[in-house]
Amino acid sequence: MEQHHGGSGGFIGVDVGGTHTDVAVLYGGKVERGKALTTYDDFSRGVLEAVTVAAGRFGLSLGELLARTDLFVNGTTVVTNTITELRGCSVGLLVTSGFRDVLRFAGGPRLSVLDDHLQVNVPDLLSRSAIAEVEERVTWDGTVLVPLDEDEVAARLRHLVEEEQVDSLAICLMHSYANETHERRVLQIAREMYPDLFISTSHEVFPVAGETRRFTTTVLNSFVHRDAQVYLDSLGSQLTASGLAGGLMFFQGLGGGISLDRARTNPLALLGSGPAAGAIGANELAKRMGESRVLLGDMGGTSFDTGIIVNNEVKVAKNLDIDLFQTGVNIVDVISVGAGGGSIAAIGERGVPTVGPRSASSTPGPAALGRGGTEPTVTDAMVVLGFIDPARYLDGRVPLYPEKSAAALENVYREPFGWSASEAACAVHDLAVVNMATAVREVSVNRGYDPRDFLFLAYGGTLPMFAGQIARRLGIGRVVMPANSSVFCARGLLAADFVVRRDQAARWDLSQPELVESVNLIIKRLLMESATALSEEGFGEDRVHQRVSADLRFRGQSFELTIDLPDRPLTESDAEDIAKQFHVTYEETYGSGTAWKDVPVTMVSVSVTATGSFPRPAEEPPVAGNGAAGLDGARLGSRLVCLPETRETVEIPIYLASRLDPGMSVEGPTIIDAGDTTIYVPVDCELTLDQHGNFVMEVS
Repeated sequence: MEQHHGGSGGFIGVDVGGTHTDVAVLYGGKVERGKALTTYDDFSRGVLEAVTVAAGRFGLSLGELLARTDLFVNGTTVVTNTITELRGCSVGLLVTSGFRDVLRFAGGPRLSVLDDHLQVNVPDLLSRSAIAEVEERVTWDGTVLVPLDEDEVAARLRHLVEEEQVDSLAICLMHSYANETHERRVLQIAREMYPDLFISTSHEVFPVAGETRRFTTTVLNSFVHRDAQVYLDSLGSQLTASGLAGGLMFFQGLGGGISLDRARTNPLALLGSGPAAGAIGANELAKRMGESRVLLGDMGGTSFDTGIIVNNEVKVAKNLDIDLFQTGVNIVDVISVGAGGGSIAAIGERGVPTVGPRSASSTPGPAALGRGGTEPTVTDAMVVLGFIDPARYLDGRVPLYPEKSAAALENVYREPFGWSASEAACAVHDLAVVNMATAVREVSVNRGYDPRDFLFLAYGGTLPMFAGQIARRLGIGRVVMPANSSVFCARGLLAADFVVRRDQAARWDLSQPELVESVNLIIKRLLMESATALSEEGFGEDRVHQRVSADLRFRGQSFELTIDLPDRPLTESDAEDIAKQFHVTYEETYGSGTAWKDVPVTMVSVSVTATGSFPRPAEEPPVAGNGAAGLDGARLGSRLVCLPETRETVEIPIYLASRLDPGMSVEGPTIIDAGDTTIYVPVDCELTLDQHGNFVMEVS
């Protein structure tokens, strides 16, 4: 990615979500936001609409803002959608003879320990006829046992492309992580025969031992490439045509940016980019506030994402299970549940009310939008309760129809339960709160942390309506809703650095310290590769930081833990120190006394994560509102709201966020209207606007 610094310092972050496309722009020291409905027929159209809204807040046209932009960073849900909906392109798979059924034998996560009938088989990403075997064999240590039969390779390729008519190819040969020579030769032959065919190789995508995860990850990379390619090409061409002067970078679920070219060859890296950007932004905000222990929550239109930050470290989840697929994907450790504004409220198989995981998305969207949606959503419930002003949704640009929300709720819940629209809306609200609180418990209590010891950072266009109730349910005393909350994930993209990660299998039994040099050679190569990759993207040595880590386990185990390695070549004496560190990490993770005694520790793989940082323009403090008029000047009026916690309908004050000054406080129950998000202050809670434009809620 070529770096551009010839503009006027503008940075644009765009997060394409399941319901809304969010934009945050840093230009001239100010941060402004834009928001539009996600356009599934052409995602780039929604992106340009949202950027146009943000440009207007600066008094600029779309072209004028793009011409002043140095860097455009994009996070997208396209890859996530492709896997979730299983609508990827057809993939052909080349494997070592005898290993045709690795994917069919692949296990999935246990969905229920007690109920076997709930277990679901892993879906097929490709048909068995699209899997071809070739004669070759490499052993675990890289020794060539059986030479590659190149004539057979050519014949198998012709079968896959011309008879099976696959759109892409995955090459997964045995132990290619130890010796990639055969995979490289197969790739070369395939390129010569079919130069336009998209090809993924396991030694490039995930060069780590473990056939199931290595094969699955490689196939998924090819599976998602068509949708990703259409999106990348469309957005790139539309931005160029609209006048983008600076660089274009895409955000990885790993928590950093990659170039357009790299996103084309490794589209799976884009998985989970939106939630990852939110976590990065949350950590940056926590540092500025002097907070080191943060629970984060992001409720948008489709889902609720939550995670935990301890000691200002954003954890990366390794070897992610994507739905039922066991993969080698590494992304920021955030979990998701179906509790977004567009999550559909229904009656489950057991005859009880449910919320999610199905979503109305932006098409047709909640019933309130009047675009053909008939199933009630969380947004419809909040419209009926009075929390959302139908005349001011998305700054008044999108009208809402409360009568359609009420009809949708009554249509589902009146006959089986006798509920009115408001009673049904209260039940939907409570279910959403319980689902989200349970998810927060999973990342805190279930991991040994007390949520009462953490700050709850709540963002997204929908969560500020629920944050106080979630905090009260978990005993959390303080909630922060950041400035530009509704586009906070896009805001997090403004803090994005360029990230290159290299993984490689590295076997080292730490009881044999004399074998350390084999690991040093691997680490040295990975450091050189990552440094070269950043250099090619225009980063000087002064802007590059490299971090080395390793996956280790006790001999006989089938799972690993990650620890950092010293920033220097390893020595034989490091073997004992690394083993001790692993014991400490193991007991921190699983509890005191869980480490295996007198069992050697084995290194399985090493990783190098290299970060290239961008020079960024300074951000000025937010401009105050018209505080000279006090709270009365910020008051927009009042309206009747049915409070879920009491089931009472009361008239409560409404304040306009843009008219509040730092230091101003309001007591609940009240509502703050921020244009594209609504903040609800529950009974016995107090909300204060701090000096940085963040809303801080004290929860009794």
